[in-house]
Amino acid sequence: MRKAILVSIFLLVGACTQVRQIVAVKDLRIKFLNVEIASISLDGIDLNLNFRAYNPNKVNALLTGFAVDIFANNYKLGKASINHHLKIPAGKSANFTLPLHLRWSDLSRSVSSAIKQKRVTFKAVGYALIDTPIGKLRFKVADYTKTVR
Repeated sequence: MRKAILVSIFLLVGACTQVRQIVAVKDLRIKFLNVEIASISLDGIDLNLNFRAYNPNKVNALLTGFAVDIFANNYKLGKASINHHLKIPAGKSANFTLPLHLRWSDLSRSVSSAIKQKRVTFKAVGYALIDTPIGKLRFKVADYTKTVR
């Protein structure tokens, strides 16, 4: 009986911790800092996208990954992602970098669209990933759009 009560308490505490971490992830404020060219090849260009995540919560936000889908004039250019743990301390910020490979063939569609429309609309949609007892959960934590004429 004692063992069953202890196991129940352990599971309840674990579930509460998991809920607090999910809330912390959903409240993250993600800011794009800059982009750096890592390399250029015949196939495309490799970029490093630098971000800052601010955690306004009283608990750490523990991510198991982060991904950003990049679009130009509604054409998907690519996906930048990392699949390792990120810890954003409670009440603090942490910087992280996402590598992105853009193929010239994917860029050509958006460039021709930009020439025809005389504008280009960039969009980035970011997702935080966390592990839970029921599997990985994905939360939309950033949605950025900018139009250049």
